[in-house]
Amino acid sequence: MAGNEKNYVFETPEGKVEMDIDEVRELADSGNIDGQYAYGLSLVLGLDTDVDEQAGYGYLEDAAEGGQADAMLFLVKMFFSGQYLGIDPVKAVDYAKRASDAGIPEAKLYLGTAYMDGLSVDNDYSVAADLFRQAANAGVQEARNSLAYLYEEGLGVPKDENKAFKLYSIAARAGNINGMFRCGVCCEYGIGVDVDLKRAVEWYEKAAKEGDAFAMHRLGIIYSRDSKGVGEDPEKAFGWFLAAALEGIADSMYAVGICYRDGYGTEADGEESKKWMKLAADNGVDGSDRTET
Repeated sequence: MAGNEKNYVFETPEGKVEMDIDEVRELADSGNIDGQYAYGLSLVLGLDTDVDEQAGYGYLEDAAEGGQADAMLFLVKMFFSGQYLGIDPVKAVDYAKRASDAGIPEAKLYLGTAYMDGLSVDNDYSVAADLFRQAANAGVQEARNSLAYLYEEGLGVPKDENKAFKLYSIAARAGNINGMFRCGVCCEYGIGVDVDLKRAVEWYEKAAKEGDAFAMHRLGIIYSRDSKGVGEDPEKAFGWFLAAALEGIADSMYAVGICYRDGYGTEADGEESKKWMKLAADNGVDGSDRTET
């Protein structure tokens, strides 16, 4: 902790002012909404101070109620990710609307998601598509993925799998991990593009290297089969299943159990097989009626 370092900069009528964390706390306690946002964020994330989420979210809610749009967006992001449930859906959508009206493009992603899912507002895919498009045009790549999904399914927009794949590709090339995964899915199943398992593997590997566990699982499946363009590779299959299992993918836990049971891609090990099968079962994968991974 470095409380005496002036790591915070605030705009004032007199110009820019640098503050340390103690000065930011004083500013927040005086009722300044920018100070409340900065100090609340610091408490939640442990920036220049010890983590205290309860107090941090309290400051953030005070800032949001005072009209601080960045605080609104942060609370909305945490709500939609399931990391903070201190606000209800109605409040979350209200914050998303207000932050969107304040000109924050990312807020349109969450507001669009609310309209797509019918979260405290009437379900309206066309409104969702418009909001996703606005956010995507402002560079919010996850909104581009959401818009692509609507085109893929024909929800609120004409069904157009080619356009969906193009949108996923733009997001992926901009570094969006979900876009990389979706490109892999499109190439694997022929959604808006010809089936091409080699390209699917390339996209899945890009996503997997960025930590996408679902991409790891798909790689395990592809390498466990002898398919056109990608030959069977038991060691790679086992390696990717294990990587995904360690990230919490239950189907991969089951696959790892099978690999240990049959000595597929690794040495057979009955005890390891039982351990992974139990982990899979504990996570909702029975496996008793399965014929393949």
